[in-house]
Amino acid sequence: MTSAIVSLPQRGSDLLEPFLSAQMRDATRTAYRTDLIEFFGIDWITEAHVRGTGFEDVEQYRNQLASVGIKPSTINRKLTSLRSFFKRCVAIGLIDRNPASPELVRGYKTPQTSMGKAVDTDKIEEMIEIAYEAIERPHCDLRTRVKAARDSALIILLVYTGMRRSEAANLKWQDIQREGEHTVAVLRDTKSGYEQRVKLSHRVCESLDTLLNYYRQFTEHFDYVFVGMSQVNNLGGRIRPEAISSIIQLYGKKVGIKITAHSLRHTCATLALEGGATIQKVQSHLRHATVNTTMRYYTDRDALNDNASDYILIGSKEND
Repeated sequence: MTSAIVSLPQRGSDLLEPFLSAQMRDATRTAYRTDLIEFFGIDWITEAHVRGTGFEDVEQYRNQLASVGIKPSTINRKLTSLRSFFKRCVAIGLIDRNPASPELVRGYKTPQTSMGKAVDTDKIEEMIEIAYEAIERPHCDLRTRVKAARDSALIILLVYTGMRRSEAANLKWQDIQREGEHTVAVLRDTKSGYEQRVKLSHRVCESLDTLLNYYRQFTEHFDYVFVGMSQVNNLGGRIRPEAISSIIQLYGKKVGIKITAHSLRHTCATLALEGGATIQKVQSHLRHATVNTTMRYYTDRDALNDNASDYILIGSKEND
């Protein structure tokens, strides 16, 4: 059975509308269209425009926006639009590297979100994008790709589930289970001392599927979801919680912020509350013993149909 071959666009054909036709919210589609037309100066973007764009052009665009007083958060949003568009161009083989990658064109530091300890969503997307860049780089060895897939899946899982680093470290593939139409992670070694579960959103499941596919290329089987990738020691073994902290701190440093793994737990709570989840839903999702703990930053453990993870939106994709 032969694999499907992606047909490259004919020279002169429009790349903007096919990009915008991907599943995204209406507001995101409108913003992406506006930003891309502003950057290219035309509403018919072709292969020639894409191939003729370097990171210097994106950097100059960013600096021009800043020089006329555009807010850092707005500049970062526009950079996200460019990164998403060029990421698709890399995926279909038009270019080898994303000229708007955070590694090449840094965004601006922005104030933290309203609850203080949460991480700005633009920074989270930059962290994920840096990991994706390594996955998609043509000449990277397989171990580097596997490590990048692990890192991106780890960041996404921590943000959407609010898991503690020890819970993520102990998570096994057999603990990811279907319950009706939902996917959940069964946490067997928790702070409370008894078994708990947390719903996995569509984006989390996608990132874990990608990770599992890379694991299968690398080895026959890993028991744990997140494993060590050091060639010196612990290759394929359970990742240590301290290593998870180091990974998150490293990606934070790459986007210019100081964070810990626990910062992503705070972020999960903040995004859910700001998205409209009730305090009780967030308490249940984060598995806090009392609502007072959730209030610092009514448990319904059967509420998978209307769960806190459904309220978290990052980037252009919607959760199922």
